[in-house]
Amino acid sequence: MAVPDFPDRGILWQGWNDDTLRIINDRQQPVLLFVRDDESLVWPLLREIFKAMPKNVKLRNLLHVGCPALYIEAAALPEQLKALGAGSRYHIAILSPSGLTPMVTVDPAAAKPADIVDHIVLLLERVLEAWR
Repeated sequence: MAVPDFPDRGILWQGWNDDTLRIINDRQQPVLLFVRDDESLVWPLLREIFKAMPKNVKLRNLLHVGCPALYIEAAALPEQLKALGAGSRYHIAILSPSGLTPMVTVDPAAAKPADIVDHIVLLLERVLEAWR
């Protein structure tokens, strides 16, 4: 992605580190988690969803304004997230900033990638409405 295209056309994905945990703690907003898992049977679906995410203006706006976007490779998942099913029961979820527990998980096989991204937007909007 070219520098001028970011952040207008991209998503700022955060990795698992102290800075990200501070951002999550400071914002106190739900977190969008994406677990990259090349060995999962659903990886081809996840890959296409990941490619479709930056194309959705509403999703970009939601993630730039409030909700942190967390991207973690399956092999690097912290035990805290693995214990709650990340990388096994789910690969895409909206997490609570309190304890990073999954509030909503997303089935990557439920629809076409662009439709899954639209569904993520709808879920984030609903969670944020209830969060306020």
